[in-house]
Amino acid sequence: MRSPQHEAVRGYRKRQRQRGMVRVEVQTTESDASLIRALAAGLRGDQAGAREIRSRVREALQAAAGGGLIEMLVCDLPDEVMDAALERPRDIGRDLSL
Repeated sequence: MRSPQHEAVRGYRKRQRQRGMVRVEVQTTESDASLIRALAAGLRGDQAGAREIRSRVREALQAAAGGGLIEMLVCDLPDEVMDAALERPRDIGRDLSL
């Protein structure tokens, strides 16, 4: 038999899942905990504000990570330049005399 408190938590989590919400646990430093909570609250908020937060966080993460291969491949350079940049040297090794 489950306690009423346990059933209340199950019901709450079920309603949250139906709304499309998921439970996420993260570990962070104590100094960043309030920042993470504020970020999560903003993402749960109104749609326009949440979209703006997502956009800015993605931009910040991409800027911090630098450009990767995907960003390089979607640039406007001609195919010949991209082929030359991605070409691997065809070194077959050294000659050996046995």
